[in-house]
Amino acid sequence: SYPAMATEDSLSHWRNGVGAYNAGDVQRAIQEFKSAKPSKGVLFNLGVSTAKVGDNQNAIRHFDEVLQLDPSLGVAYLTRGACKHHARMFEQALLDYDLAMRCLSSEAPAIDYSAEGLQFEMNQVDLLFNRALALKELARIPEAASDIAAARSLLDNRTMNRQPALDKLAAQLASMQNGGRAPSGGAHPQPSQVCAPLDC
Repeated sequence: SYPAMATEDSLSHWRNGVGAYNAGDVQRAIQEFKSAKPSKGVLFNLGVSTAKVGDNQNAIRHFDEVLQLDPSLGVAYLTRGACKHHARMFEQALLDYDLAMRCLSSEAPAIDYSAEGLQFEMNQVDLLFNRALALKELARIPEAASDIAAARSLLDNRTMNRQPALDKLAAQLASMQNGGRAPSGGAHPQPSQVCAPLDC
């Protein structure tokens, strides 16, 4: 359903889409990306853009297509997992967070995607946080608490700003472990995900 076109024309649509997204016109960005040749980067941007407007089902489909082209792209598993999370598909979100985690290693506990045109770093702290959020929704509280403890132990200079969200979720889990409900008041923590398009 994507029109065939010259590479230069496709690149122009990609650039226009990134510009529109960054200017806050996400619907126009989606149209521009749909007019570009469906490369890994364009499909990734369609996933990010459709997720931004709350169309999680189409976002998941776009990330499926990205991962068919590049099954090693950890950030696509992370962001597809967050879309499934928002769609309340918590078991499937967990699977995606685990697949993203497998793209990391003890030698490389974070992946910086800036060389690929994406200003985003995927790290174990965020993935453990996302896992804990999904586990909490599935009432698997001890596992969620274990993930939060692991995430706290991995905090460093680059991830220290995650501490308030980790502390808030830890407090909710402690209350739930003691037979109570998650404390009310304030916004519930949301999963970490990519909120910027991949530049060409």
